[in-house]
Amino acid sequence: MSASRTRDERGASLILAVAFMVIVGAISASLFSMITSSVNDRTILDGVRNREYAADAGVEFAIAQVRSLPAPGDTPCGGPYLRSAVDGVAIRVECSNDFAVTRSGFQQFNVVFTACAQSGNTACGDATTPVIVRAEINYQRAATQPATRTYVQSWSVNG
Repeated sequence: MSASRTRDERGASLILAVAFMVIVGAISASLFSMITSSVNDRTILDGVRNREYAADAGVEFAIAQVRSLPAPGDTPCGGPYLRSAVDGVAIRVECSNDFAVTRSGFQQFNVVFTACAQSGNTACGDATTPVIVRAEINYQRAATQPATRTYVQSWSVNG
């Protein structure tokens, strides 16, 4: 036996190369998973945003239609108001009068609007067509005259 034995290191570089490939592969796989998840979340958020914007546009349209009525707030508010697709979403807006007299005798000509995605002739608020936007609007007017001013009492969005 020889006193000076040389070590054979030829397999060490193969082990290092395989370890490096495993680490890079694991990092790449987790990064790809994160990117895919982010893209899917973005698509969902875009859909929610489009529904909300379309519902806002539908309610604004209905507010303008009711404002032009001879006596908004105590005559039937009309509707439902159907809007063709805005941001890829067709909207149905329903309204109901909420006439009230305050303690001081001031008359409030309020109209409540609810907007949902159109689903045939289905009313807003049931299981298949949840309300996206609900707004209570006060129309200021004199006697049976058209509205002179419009005030937003409340505006809520249900994503």
